[in-house]
Amino acid sequence: MASRSSRGERVGVVFVLVVVVLCVDVSTLVAAQPLVSSQAKTLLWVRRLLGFPPALDALAGAPDACALPPTPSLTVACAGGQVTELSVLGGRAPDAALPANFSADALFTTLTRLPALSRLTLASLGVWGELPGAKLHRLQALRVLNLTGNCLYGAVPEHLSRMYSLQSLVLSRNRLNGTVPKLSGLAFLDELDLGHNRLGPAFPEVGNAVVRLVLADNNFTGKIPAEVSSLGQLQFLDVSGNRLQGWIPSSIFALPALRHIDLSRNQLAGQLPASTACADALAFVDVSDNLLAGARPACMRGNSSARTVLDAGNCFRDARSQRPSTYCNPGALAAVLPPAQGTGGEQGSGGKGGQVGMALGIVGGVVAGAALIALVMMAVLRRARRQNPEVSVLPKSLPPAKKKAAADGGKAPAKVTQRIVTPAEKRHASQAARVNTLEVPAYRVYTLEELQEATNNFGSSNLIKSSPVVKHYNGQLQDGSRVSLRCLKLKPKYSPQSLTQYMEIISKLRHRHLVSIIGHCIVEDQENPNIASSLCLLSECVTNGSLRSHLTEWRKREMLKWPQRVSAAIGVARGIQFLHDVTAPGIVHNDLSIENILLDKTLTSKISNFNLPLISTSKNGKIFSESPFATSEDNDLGSVPSTEQGDKDDIYQFGLILLEVITGKPTESPKDLDSLKTQISEAIAEDPDLLKDMADPTIRGTFAVESLSTVAEIALNCTASDTSSRPSIEDVLWNLQYSMQVQDGWASSESLSMSTRSQG
Repeated sequence: MASRSSRGERVGVVFVLVVVVLCVDVSTLVAAQPLVSSQAKTLLWVRRLLGFPPALDALAGAPDACALPPTPSLTVACAGGQVTELSVLGGRAPDAALPANFSADALFTTLTRLPALSRLTLASLGVWGELPGAKLHRLQALRVLNLTGNCLYGAVPEHLSRMYSLQSLVLSRNRLNGTVPKLSGLAFLDELDLGHNRLGPAFPEVGNAVVRLVLADNNFTGKIPAEVSSLGQLQFLDVSGNRLQGWIPSSIFALPALRHIDLSRNQLAGQLPASTACADALAFVDVSDNLLAGARPACMRGNSSARTVLDAGNCFRDARSQRPSTYCNPGALAAVLPPAQGTGGEQGSGGKGGQVGMALGIVGGVVAGAALIALVMMAVLRRARRQNPEVSVLPKSLPPAKKKAAADGGKAPAKVTQRIVTPAEKRHASQAARVNTLEVPAYRVYTLEELQEATNNFGSSNLIKSSPVVKHYNGQLQDGSRVSLRCLKLKPKYSPQSLTQYMEIISKLRHRHLVSIIGHCIVEDQENPNIASSLCLLSECVTNGSLRSHLTEWRKREMLKWPQRVSAAIGVARGIQFLHDVTAPGIVHNDLSIENILLDKTLTSKISNFNLPLISTSKNGKIFSESPFATSEDNDLGSVPSTEQGDKDDIYQFGLILLEVITGKPTESPKDLDSLKTQISEAIAEDPDLLKDMADPTIRGTFAVESLSTVAEIALNCTASDTSSRPSIEDVLWNLQYSMQVQDGWASSESLSMSTRSQG
């Protein structure tokens, strides 16, 4: 029996060892799996976007980035052929930003191609721009985000408050200058470092898991929230160098895990209660350079081997290197005076009388200075009135007649003579008089009479295009600005009141790459005033022609070279991205024909006839969109059948634009389109140089082949027959930006080569 039992134990031990070995082998295999090619390509693109920093040089010649040994400047960790950690420590100075063609949006869009990324550090690399929160939010596996020592600006994105896996967020030593979203919902966040920025004014809300909280050298104001005293796991707190005011919650020093607290260089005031207790683990306290007064609590009286306390620059009566007590009294005039100098005996002999005398001297000096300035101003004004009696330098009170007119609604009495500028004179005012006005005016509601005047009573000379449901006009407002006008027939179920909320949404559709709608006028039905018969929309007038005209009308327009064409395409893509993201559901089924892409005088591309859906909710709670406008075959706004796959329809139309941008010729029929796509596909597969012969002759010699082939691939993907194969607008935009960066690199090398040849 004993022998049989012993054999059983040995078998069991061997089985366990086999299982352990198998588990180790499997985990080793998973970890050792080589990096998939798409991830390797993404890392190389990240290197390019960051301007080829020396820290990433090892990626260029590495057969497998996952096998690179970690160094202080670069760590790449992988699992299952996926990048899980990317840590890059550059050597750029804090104010040394990447070149102007850098795009933070392109960088973080590229990083979203690493979906398993859980640790990301990009430190001291010169990254600049606003943090693209929507892109960061797509990295749902991210646990550590460290972007310290860069040149980022703007607010901390709201999207970060919904990245629930975050454990560490370090954005220190940037130029962030906005607000901080509420981060208390991040249950696992144990480190938040926003130090050395310009954030504020509200003190950030954090969760109870925070261990390290650094907010030093920002613009946070107000009181330290009482909630900080409930952070039971907090070990390190640094809020120095802000503008915090009020009393310090004394219980903060007793937090059980607290080891380091720095409240220095604020405006914290009042007295610390004698009963204030300090945690046993508390080893460092700095409350210097505040407005604290009274006596220090027992646990902060002096330094010891276990605790360092810094308290200079306050008004403590039992400590050294303190200011006079009057300095810490916010209502005392002496707060603006420097601390008293000299020996204690001199202070005693001068006493309070010396301080009061000095204060009175300062007050007298200020009053005398103000009086002198007033006399000088009076002399200047009198001289101005003598030279120009009709000019009033300072506003006078209204005479009785004008006061009455103002009370009656601003109408001046008839006997008051004054030159009236007529609408015609305003329209013909010189452009120089409007140089400093905004390019796009603020949105407002127009009257029908104003529109009639702007369009010569909707005259035929102002009519551009007409259909049974929409009419297009050119117009000129009273201030001389030119506008485009669309009058659209409405479905009969809408009242003027029901369109108010709809127009409020429309008024907010402002983007650099959209033709801005600057106002509207609701036209009531003549027989039934409770029904709106049509809606007139006023848009900014973009007069530099369409994108197509800049590709084909070489006698009239400036022909666009390749970099300008890619830039215009990027602008259109950004406009589409805005439309798809601005509402939920997004604005899709847009009329993106190349004729509807306009260019302004700076060749900035703008989408003109984008969709204007009305977002509604069905009885079962489902959100859908519909068009309030009557429809017909040639209605440029069209109907809104469904938002499903509507974004893919927009992508398809954008692909057609890209094809015309490449070839300079429109595709006349589906057969021509299929033929062109086949030729491009074969050229890319066989030899991208073959694309040179397919490109518009006017751009030959102005493009890098890789840049051209990248845009060609995007166009093929966008026009795929299968809608599910078409890329998202984010992917399209990323690839276009990559194409532009390739083009910039090629142009720089060409310029250098020409310079070298000329010198030779």
